[in-house]
Amino acid sequence: MKAPSSPSFSRLLPSSNVPLCLLPVILLAVIYLVVFPNDFKLQDLFASSSCTSNGTAASTSAHLAEANAAAKPPVDVRVFLGVLTRPDFYERRALLRLAYSLQPKPTRAVVDVRFVFCNLDKEEDRVLVALEIIAHGDIVVVNCTENMNDGKTYAYFSTIPRLFAGEPYDYVGKTDDDTYYRLAALADTLRGKARRDMYHGFQTPCHWLPEKQYMSGMGYIVSWDIAEWISATEELRDDHHVWEDEDFGGWLRKGGRYKNVYNEEPRMYDYWDREMAADVNCFRHALMADTVAVHKLKDRLKWARTLKFFNATQGLKPSKLYHVDL
Repeated sequence: MKAPSSPSFSRLLPSSNVPLCLLPVILLAVIYLVVFPNDFKLQDLFASSSCTSNGTAASTSAHLAEANAAAKPPVDVRVFLGVLTRPDFYERRALLRLAYSLQPKPTRAVVDVRFVFCNLDKEEDRVLVALEIIAHGDIVVVNCTENMNDGKTYAYFSTIPRLFAGEPYDYVGKTDDDTYYRLAALADTLRGKARRDMYHGFQTPCHWLPEKQYMSGMGYIVSWDIAEWISATEELRDDHHVWEDEDFGGWLRKGGRYKNVYNEEPRMYDYWDREMAADVNCFRHALMADTVAVHKLKDRLKWARTLKFFNATQGLKPSKLYHVDL
């Protein structure tokens, strides 16, 4: 008489009359019973492993985020720089966007460049400027009628503090659309300046009576408190007698805000080259490496020569797709 044999693997397999589609399920059940005989611990194992893995990953991500934040130097200068232009100057805005986007980013500083103009009165401008806003988000439309010297500067400086009251900048600046600011140089020169009653730019007429000088319209910066004061002083709206930039200097004097005045001569100047008939003087000279801003870039050639001088094209890589002889 044969001794009863122990259950073998073959007996655990299904008989031939079991549908073939059930074979994988039965085989999995057998493997599970052999490998995990003690209760249903498989889910606990995976759950534990998953939690540990996720916890480790979350912890690692948090440490990486902290390390990255620590590696970035804190921002200590914030500037809002408005380029006062006209709605229909599409090509000029495209050029300026390109020029500023290729500049090295300032260290420990934020300089937000935005294009500023008055209400959009023409149908084509309403549509085309809307497309620019969607694509770039860098346009501010202030409540005024487009003009050169009839309140646009007041409208701009009075609007910005209201728009950003919850997150004020350190400085607010105004510049022309034929001026090229070097943003890193601007941030560096502002870093050590006063944060109250501050007025920075190129004093004009240069080398003249101090009480008659004001900052040239090529570009000037004021501290946030001055912009807030302009916004809160309604009588300045109609206080226009001469050029707006000259009026602006007059406002600061009459309001007792003409205190911390910084003249950036010779680092801010009008463009000049040897092909021009004009002579070099205190406000116009050749391009120089230690520049904050260049003014009077009235045509493409002047822009091209200026951008090349400041190495804006250095990122051009060799390619079989083009040949550009710089």
